[in-house]
Amino acid sequence: MPPVTLLESMPDFQRAIAQNKLSVVDFFAVWCGPCKAISPRFEKMAQDNTNANFFKVNVDNLPDVAREYGVTAMPTFKLFKSGKLIDTIVGANVCIMPLRSSAAFTFSYTLA
Repeated sequence: MPPVTLLESMPDFQRAIAQNKLSVVDFFAVWCGPCKAISPRFEKMAQDNTNANFFKVNVDNLPDVAREYGVTAMPTFKLFKSGKLIDTIVGANVCIMPLRSSAAFTFSYTLA
């Protein structure tokens, strides 16, 4: 699996978040400046954290997924484990994202 996988349907999304491994999902839009700015950091996190799966959802292509999961601003990062939402990070805050993600990585192991 590549470091970051683009999800292209609701069934793809549901399979991705149902995994027993931590799933980190970046909800983005191609026209979103902050999304473009944080994308390289997200890719780097994916390469550095092989204990989680990383996915992207283009909100313009999958508005039903964005709506169902309450995504109203981009970028929004949602962390799931076995289908359960663990955390949500809204915005391209490059300082808090690794800290919150690290906490979720640790927390997700207690859910196993």
